Amino acid sequence: MSFQYGQYGTGFDLMMPEPQALRFEELLELHGEDVTVVQQTETGRDDYGQPVTSEAAYTEKAVVKTDLGERLMPPGEVKRATVEALFTRWAPIGETLYELEIRGHRYHVVGVEKASAYLHVRAERVVT
Repeated sequence: MSFQYGQYGTGFDLMMPEPQALRFEELLELHGEDVTVVQQTETGRDDYGQPVTSEAAYTEKAVVKTDLGERLMPPGEVKRATVEALFTRWAPIGETLYELEIRGHRYHVVGVEKASAYLHVRAERVVT
């Protein structure tokens, strides 16, 4: 039996995730926190030319880090709160039109970096 590269068609990935990525996924299952990822899609424009978006939400496990001062201060004191979250490397999160909901607060994703074991996401609190 011979093997020809690409015989399974386009989109079939023969690469397994690296061992450290699999180990990080196991750690997330044990110690991770549920984070709601909100994916927004532009569905059209309103009368003023502003985009109209719809949202689709799903839950992922993540390790979340906030500054200690932001957690201890009363609500309304912190104007620009930031958060960092570590997701699995294959989590479907992008920089544009994505938001995170963590502990009842919405955060807009401002940066996504891929490491060998995880996906490092930085986000800023959405002020309403």
